[in-house]
Amino acid sequence: MTISKRHAQIGMTLVEVLIASTILFLVVAVVSESYRGSLSAELRAQRVVELLTPVPLIVSKIRSDLRKTPDSLVEGQGILAGVTFRYKAVSRRFDPPPPKFDPDLSDFVAYEPRFRLYQVNLSLSRGASSRSFSYQELAWTPLTPKP
Repeated sequence: MTISKRHAQIGMTLVEVLIASTILFLVVAVVSESYRGSLSAELRAQRVVELLTPVPLIVSKIRSDLRKTPDSLVEGQGILAGVTFRYKAVSRRFDPPPPKFDPDLSDFVAYEPRFRLYQVNLSLSRGASSRSFSYQELAWTPLTPKP
């Protein structure tokens, strides 16, 4: 018994259809999970950018506060560009500049301590996002020679 050319297989078998549909669904599942992951990463990155964008302005304000009020402990807080910040600066060192030789006096001139090295702890928050940073900042008072 021979199969005529007219009755040759034209379509796909059920097994071939099942294998093809399984592969298709796996590809769709992987692509959708990748897309969902990228959306989640994009939202996290956007929150970090919104939180960290005003940091240079905040650090500049802290630096200005430390130079205006060079105490051993300086604290402050505020809101800038929608970011709430709070900082605490603790003086770690308070030193004078090195002595300077004065040729008119033929001696070294000593100065009062005027340089403060602060350890600054900064907390930022915006909505549900928050971050904490710790860094050092240098501040000084105007130079006045000792009599």
